[in-house]
Amino acid sequence: MNMIEKQVEVGKSLFEINKNTMSEMAELSRKNIETYFEVNRSFGEKLPEIREISAFLEMQREYGETLWNNAREAMESQTAILKGAFEETRDVLATAYSMEDAAPAKKTAKKKVAAES
Repeated sequence: MNMIEKQVEVGKSLFEINKNTMSEMAELSRKNIETYFEVNRSFGEKLPEIREISAFLEMQREYGETLWNNAREAMESQTAILKGAFEETRDVLATAYSMEDAAPAKKTAKKKVAAES
Protein backbone atom coordinates (compact mmCIF):
# COMPACT_ATOMS: atom_id res chain seq x y z
CA MET A 1 0.00 0.00 0.00
CA ASN A 2 1.47 3.34 -0.98
CA MET A 3 1.69 6.34 1.28
CA ILE A 4 -1.38 8.12 -0.14
CA GLU A 5 -3.60 5.07 0.29
CA LYS A 6 -2.28 4.64 3.80
CA GLN A 7 -3.08 8.28 4.64
CA VAL A 8 -6.59 7.92 3.22
CA GLU A 9 -7.16 4.81 5.37
CA VAL A 10 -5.85 6.62 8.45
CA GLY A 11 -8.18 9.54 7.73
CA LYS A 12 -11.17 7.22 7.33
CA SER A 13 -10.33 5.35 10.52
CA LEU A 14 -9.88 8.53 12.53
CA PHE A 15 -13.14 9.91 11.15
CA GLU A 16 -14.99 6.73 12.21
CA ILE A 17 -13.45 6.85 15.68
CA ASN A 18 -14.44 10.51 16.10
CA LYS A 19 -17.95 9.91 14.74
CA ASN A 20 -18.53 6.95 17.06
CA THR A 21 -17.09 8.79 20.05
CA MET A 22 -19.27 11.83 19.46
CA SER A 23 -22.34 9.62 19.05
CA GLU A 24 -21.59 7.84 22.31
CA MET A 25 -20.98 11.14 24.12
CA ALA A 26 -24.23 12.61 22.77
CA GLU A 27 -26.18 9.50 23.85
CA LEU A 28 -24.59 9.64 27.29
CA SER A 29 -25.45 13.34 27.60
CA ARG A 30 -29.05 12.62 26.65
CA LYS A 31 -29.27 9.90 29.29
CA ASN A 32 -27.67 12.17 31.90
CA ILE A 33 -30.18 14.95 31.21
CA GLU A 34 -33.07 12.50 31.45
CA THR A 35 -31.70 11.20 34.75
CA TYR A 36 -31.29 14.75 36.05
CA PHE A 37 -34.89 15.64 35.20
CA GLU A 38 -36.14 12.39 36.72
CA VAL A 39 -34.26 13.04 39.97
CA ASN A 40 -35.61 16.59 40.14
CA ARG A 41 -39.15 15.41 39.43
CA SER A 42 -38.89 12.69 42.06
CA PHE A 43 -37.63 15.02 44.77
CA GLY A 44 -40.06 17.73 43.68
CA GLU A 45 -42.95 15.34 44.28
CA LYS A 46 -41.69 14.68 47.81
CA LEU A 47 -41.39 18.37 48.69
CA PRO A 48 -45.10 19.01 49.51
CA GLU A 49 -44.98 16.11 51.98
CA ILE A 50 -42.29 17.82 54.10
CA ARG A 51 -43.61 19.17 57.41
CA GLU A 52 -40.44 19.54 59.49
CA ILE A 53 -37.14 21.27 58.90
CA SER A 54 -35.21 18.11 59.77
CA ALA A 55 -37.09 16.18 57.06
CA PHE A 56 -36.34 18.98 54.61
CA LEU A 57 -32.64 18.90 55.48
CA GLU A 58 -32.58 15.12 55.15
CA MET A 59 -34.21 15.36 51.73
CA GLN A 60 -31.68 18.01 50.69
CA ARG A 61 -28.85 15.70 51.80
CA GLU A 62 -30.32 12.80 49.80
CA TYR A 63 -30.82 15.05 46.78
CA GLY A 64 -27.23 16.30 46.90
CA GLU A 65 -25.91 12.78 47.34
CA THR A 66 -27.99 11.52 44.42
CA LEU A 67 -26.79 14.34 42.16
CA TRP A 68 -23.19 13.73 43.19
CA ASN A 69 -23.41 9.99 42.50
CA ASN A 70 -25.04 10.58 39.12
CA ALA A 71 -22.37 13.14 38.19
CA ARG A 72 -19.60 10.76 39.27
CA GLU A 73 -21.07 7.93 37.21
CA ALA A 74 -21.43 10.22 34.21
CA MET A 75 -17.79 11.30 34.47
CA GLU A 76 -16.66 7.69 34.75
CA SER A 77 -18.68 6.81 31.64
CA GLN A 78 -17.26 9.77 29.73
CA THR A 79 -13.76 8.82 30.79
CA ALA A 80 -14.29 5.26 29.58
CA ILE A 81 -15.57 6.48 26.21
CA LEU A 82 -12.63 8.86 25.74
CA LYS A 83 -10.13 6.26 26.90
CA GLY A 84 -11.50 3.83 24.33
CA ALA A 85 -11.24 6.48 21.61
CA PHE A 86 -7.63 7.25 22.53
CA GLU A 87 -6.75 3.57 22.50
CA GLU A 88 -8.37 3.08 19.09
CA THR A 89 -6.59 6.16 17.74
CA ARG A 90 -3.27 4.93 19.14
CA ASP A 91 -3.76 1.56 17.45
CA VAL A 92 -4.65 3.16 14.11
CA LEU A 93 -1.66 5.48 14.21
CA ALA A 94 0.68 2.73 15.37
CA THR A 95 -0.43 0.56 12.49
CA ALA A 96 -0.20 3.39 9.98
CA TYR A 97 3.25 4.54 11.04
CA SER A 98 4.78 1.22 11.93
CA MET A 99 8.51 0.89 11.51
CA GLU A 100 8.06 -2.20 9.34
CA ASP A 101 7.26 -0.04 6.32
CA ALA A 102 10.11 2.34 7.02
CA ALA A 103 12.70 -0.40 7.47
CA PRO A 104 12.96 -1.46 3.78
CA ALA A 105 13.40 2.14 2.73
CA LYS A 106 16.27 2.59 5.19
CA LYS A 107 17.94 -0.62 4.02
CA THR A 108 17.63 0.49 0.41
CA ALA A 109 19.12 3.88 1.26
CA LYS A 110 22.05 2.21 3.04
CA LYS A 111 22.66 -0.09 0.06
CA LYS A 112 22.68 2.91 -2.31
CA VAL A 113 25.19 4.74 -0.11
CA ALA A 114 27.40 1.64 0.08
CA ALA A 115 27.16 1.10 -3.68
CA GLU A 116 28.13 4.69 -4.42
CA SER A 117 31.25 4.46 -2.25
